[in-house]
Amino acid sequence: MNQPHTIVIGGGIVGVCAAYFLAKRGAPVTLLEQDVVDDSASTGNAGLVSIGHAPIPRPGLTWQAVKWMFSSTSPIYIKPRLDLDLLRWFWAFRNACSADRLKYNMGVLTEHGWPAGECWRRLIDEERLACEYRLTGQMDVYRTEAGMRAGIEDAEMMRGYGYEAEVLDGDELRAREPAFRDDVVGAINFPQRAIADPQAFMVEMADRARKRGADLRTRTTVKELILSDGRCIGVDTIDNERIQADNIVLAAGSWSTALARRIGVKIPMQPAKGYHLNLTKPTPCVDAGLVLAESYVAVLPLSGTLRLAGTLELSGINRTLRRDRVDMLRLGARKYLRNIDQTRTLSQWCGLRPCAADGLPIIGWAPKVGNLFIATGHAMLGFTLGPLAGRLASECILDGRPSADISAMAPDRFR
Repeated sequence: MNQPHTIVIGGGIVGVCAAYFLAKRGAPVTLLEQDVVDDSASTGNAGLVSIGHAPIPRPGLTWQAVKWMFSSTSPIYIKPRLDLDLLRWFWAFRNACSADRLKYNMGVLTEHGWPAGECWRRLIDEERLACEYRLTGQMDVYRTEAGMRAGIEDAEMMRGYGYEAEVLDGDELRAREPAFRDDVVGAINFPQRAIADPQAFMVEMADRARKRGADLRTRTTVKELILSDGRCIGVDTIDNERIQADNIVLAAGSWSTALARRIGVKIPMQPAKGYHLNLTKPTPCVDAGLVLAESYVAVLPLSGTLRLAGTLELSGINRTLRRDRVDMLRLGARKYLRNIDQTRTLSQWCGLRPCAADGLPIIGWAPKVGNLFIATGHAMLGFTLGPLAGRLASECILDGRPSADISAMAPDRFR
């Protein structure tokens, strides 16, 4: 029986993995990416496979974000502007910053953490991906006693969802990782989490998708989704090429909202710009993935570099790299790690994360429009959940049902 032809819009981690899983089962698939696969937002992130991680909306964050929005060097920066979409998004975000909503979101995300971790391990083992994947664990590190107390509370919460969490005081932490400064109070280690090189992973997965038969077309921008009798039957590109298909997977990250809006489908997201700074390795250097809690800086040790990543900037769709935002990363890391000032900058980067206001990804069939599957909105968990999202998309298209419950992530929740 002939398999349905699928167009995947977007060459980030979700789109490339969807193309891979579809092609692996013999289905014809065409992936369309407006840039290149090895320079998408998925290549520049912190490289933390953080299964079971909490979402962005959390109790108390609303008013903290309001205070931060007036400082361009705050961890979360909202560029002041008259934007009705942003105001609606922020109001929904405010409603999601409650204890009840956090409990609900944690139930959903931690349940998806187990198959996400297994999906990663199977890809690494079966495809022999050369991307520096290592089960090093991930540490949330604290400089203050108040921060450490909050970290211990988070550890208790994570244990309640079945995840391991190890509390380390400052001396125990430095015995394990001598790179930390003497005034660092302690850390919470999550041993079931992993790290990988995001760009290497994307290059490797694109290669495996092509070898399975997927047609990956870069520098190809989708202008419109084509509707016929209430079904999405293809796309028009900006080069006036029409490509038809049986199904469409919309995995275009922050650009998904505008494409969907043109056919009457609501995907309320905001692009949250993140930055990274690649440095030469200091001596000593940490071995595990880190989140420097009070500075909101993630740390990724790779074979030849040390990556600092983070910040969340809501300033619309743009790739403008702001010097003050980049500088925050080194300044934040300096408070925790020795000899950061002795490193050289190798590269710097920024990219856009697609953030849904309620803290959950958007995965499922589009409401009101047939044959359109939406997979986006993973915010800061795209690297963790992206491979699983791609596999779930392929299962919904080829099997009619996914192997994990995605009802809480359905796009029709925004009607």
